[in-house]
Amino acid sequence: MFATIAIVLLAACSSSDGVDGAGEPEAPGTGALAGGDVFTEADGSIGGDGSGGGVQAGGDDEVGSAVETVVESLPAVAETGVPGIESDDGFCRGWSTYAGSVQAISLAWALQAPDDAARLEVAATAALRGAVTQMSDELPDEIESNRQALTVDVPGPFLSRADRARELLAEAGLDDGQIDVLGVAWVAAITEQGLDTDSLTVDVPADSIEALDTASQAFIAELPSVLEDPTLDTTEFDIGPSLEYITANCPDQGTLAGNDEVDSGGA
Repeated sequence: MFATIAIVLLAACSSSDGVDGAGEPEAPGTGALAGGDVFTEADGSIGGDGSGGGVQAGGDDEVGSAVETVVESLPAVAETGVPGIESDDGFCRGWSTYAGSVQAISLAWALQAPDDAARLEVAATAALRGAVTQMSDELPDEIESNRQALTVDVPGPFLSRADRARELLAEAGLDDGQIDVLGVAWVAAITEQGLDTDSLTVDVPADSIEALDTASQAFIAELPSVLEDPTLDTTEFDIGPSLEYITANCPDQGTLAGNDEVDSGGA
């Protein structure tokens, strides 16, 4: 469900007057939106408090004593980076990493050249799978009954894309350790640059650049943009109980699932 929400919102805000990146061919049927090379040279690699809550004074009771009601809430949702991606709560951290990655990848497909968006999605493969595994391993008892929908049904189509990306990286010559390093670089990128940038960059180790390019070209030739992939429509599955838990207990307070009704002031 949250993957579908992110894709729909980002597709609606995409621009149509960009250019292709670095002379690379477009994926069939996707169109290049805001182009430019997502990878830039740097140091031998490529890539570019308030708290809520408070006290509300009540009226006097029958004997004239004041009654106070204490209202507790989560801190305000962070306006930069990916809220919750560095949370001490393992479940919330996994949720923020996965949902934040879905938003960032969807935005890349909407605003960047297709070849650049494909590189970003392929680089994120280990982070996507790892985040869902963490959510599953640390799923709170309160939403155990929603496990199948939250950790299997809804992320399943996105993880299928990620798993194919990992296979293509391996075929291009990267080992598991190198693929995992790309995932770490992906998480660092969205943590530092946030989810609203139209030119997300990832620092890629020099020994992985060629393989990433090869895998990305194979990926884009085989799979459609996330904006055009019909398998990513998971609205039939209900993760409402999980979103209620996340809204009440995780730092993003449901905003990463497109919940615009959350009070960002934390009160």
